[in-house]
Amino acid sequence: MTELAMAGEPKPTFTDLVKQAFIDPIRSVLIIDDQYPTWEQIFGDEGYDSADKTRWTSKSKILKVIKQFRNVSPALTVDIHDGQHNEQIGNYLHQSDLLVLDYQLEKNEPHGVRAAEIIADLLNNNHFNLVMIHTAIGDLVDPFNAILMSLLTPLTIPAGRVAQGLVLIEALEDSGDQGFANVLEELKAALNATAYVALQRHVMSDGKPAEFMKSALELTAYREIADRAGWNVNDSLKVMEWGMSLHNDKVAAYEAPPRDLRWSVPGSRRKAWIRTNGGFIAFADKKNTELLKILQAAIEDWRPSPSRLMSSRIRAEISKQGAGAEDNALSDKHAYWQYYQELRSAPLDTSPVAHKNRRKTLLESHAARHTERLLDLIGEKAVSFGLQVLEADPSEANAKRPGFSKHYAIKSSVKERDKALAHYNAHISTKQISGWHLHPGHIFKFDQEMWVCLSPSCDLVPMQKTTAAVRDSSEASVKPFVAVRLTPKPKYSSAEVNSNTLIFLMEGNAIKTYSVYPRGGEFGSPIWRLFMAKDYGKFEIGEDRTADLELSYLSGKGQKMEVEPVKARLVGQLRYEYALNLIQKLGVEFTRIGLDFSAPAD
Repeated sequence: MTELAMAGEPKPTFTDLVKQAFIDPIRSVLIIDDQYPTWEQIFGDEGYDSADKTRWTSKSKILKVIKQFRNVSPALTVDIHDGQHNEQIGNYLHQSDLLVLDYQLEKNEPHGVRAAEIIADLLNNNHFNLVMIHTAIGDLVDPFNAILMSLLTPLTIPAGRVAQGLVLIEALEDSGDQGFANVLEELKAALNATAYVALQRHVMSDGKPAEFMKSALELTAYREIADRAGWNVNDSLKVMEWGMSLHNDKVAAYEAPPRDLRWSVPGSRRKAWIRTNGGFIAFADKKNTELLKILQAAIEDWRPSPSRLMSSRIRAEISKQGAGAEDNALSDKHAYWQYYQELRSAPLDTSPVAHKNRRKTLLESHAARHTERLLDLIGEKAVSFGLQVLEADPSEANAKRPGFSKHYAIKSSVKERDKALAHYNAHISTKQISGWHLHPGHIFKFDQEMWVCLSPSCDLVPMQKTTAAVRDSSEASVKPFVAVRLTPKPKYSSAEVNSNTLIFLMEGNAIKTYSVYPRGGEFGSPIWRLFMAKDYGKFEIGEDRTADLELSYLSGKGQKMEVEPVKARLVGQLRYEYALNLIQKLGVEFTRIGLDFSAPAD
């Protein structure tokens, strides 16, 4: 039993968890609506005449929307903007937890263009954004399709086939058959934006357009027209592609970057929502002013995974307790005073470059320790919420019931389980490349070979230990270090995983596995090499989270030893404890004792 159940408290529900993770952390709301008066309009020269029904939403409706945010505890801060183009709107967008966005900011059709622009701007920041599209259009289908299409990337539709589809339509119009007198408009109605959105989802799921045309419910009316026209499958597909190209052109005009998109279309007993990188968008009719309830219901329908729930809760706790946790972390004034003295003290090498590098090293380590202390203070709340998530999982009471695991949308096949294990092992043992100079655990690649740096941290600090391995290495501005070559291990056993000799590395979208022992397990000796890194092993991390290195090593050529220069690229990094594990294994290799036992023949 969990502590929660033992205490006799009511068992949490998924609704409770969503509220705690996504709704309760909301502290500020921005309403963008050109029919709501802003503070500048109320107190400025323009003024606000609530009796002008053609200009403003009625005061009672405005108050009803605002009061729902003011009546929660703690009360939310509410601001209003008219949504028009000006230099200040960017500042408004990036300071609110919830955006209530009017869909019809334009006086005339087409509506939704300005709303789509605002959402695109909003999703460019790193804040997780909650958006409620508030529309006076009773049917949510058109607003939903318009916003979603502004976030999609266009499908690949051959222009030649589009042209051929149009020729088929024109031939039908010219046939003289009165049954096809309005066929162009009928086709546009049948091949509508809803059908296009459905085709996008079908293609994202690796489906074929021909399959979609034959079976999609959204194309029922289109299939009836195609049957009456007598088109074969290929011709029907061409005409469908013509119709889809009309929407594809609109999508292309938005120039949206590729995103991880999920959505639920509005309909009977369905909640309308869009989930994308950095944001969640829900939809509500203006007749319904219970926006927080609608937002929560939409998030529940999205079914965020337990990891997403816990991450959101941790983020909320950092925001809520950040200042208090910071005061607690900084309470040991003597330790931080001494740290600052260390930061200001001069290194043995008093050159400006060495002085700056030493400070960068100290600041880097301080930032890591300080962040760890802050998260340790937040951790108790995170653990408590995690226990609630487990308690609420339906499979806790009955293992046969589907639990929250299904929210990850991962199949329980052997292949998917093996993939999940590999991703998990990579997640816990590696991290994104960090730092500004070589560290133990940095993984680099050159000449199709993978290597991992296994020199101790203190040996890798630029301008320190300049007499180790290579005499006067500072004269050549190089940093000597030891690295071990990694051997690919596409197949491995449980025993090899438990031997702690494998490296699981994310490369592209796949996990590649390597061993520091060429023969697998702990058999054979690791292949190690002494490298020299140019510019003391310093590097700049690029946008793709990799970095270039210029290295050299000794190589035998004929009867001579030569220094071989190579260009390498940092592609990964082990977490510190995993790097230390391999350093220890390499140390055993260096200190092994050869004995004279004689083994029998195999």
